[in-house]
Amino acid sequence: MILRDKLTQIRRFITGTVAPHTALPPEGRWVKHLNTQLNSVESTLDVIADYTDADA
Repeated sequence: MILRDKLTQIRRFITGTVAPHTALPPEGRWVKHLNTQLNSVESTLDVIADYTDADA
């Protein structure tokens, strides 16, 4: 349960703080990099969440 709470906090940070920066012009190198990193983090969190749900 603690892991699920931490994953939720991380997702809220990403969607509330970091993700709004991706609304910048998409041709920017920094924005492309940020989008790639966010997608990677989201995928990793999904895998971790699925793994912890299977153990519960």
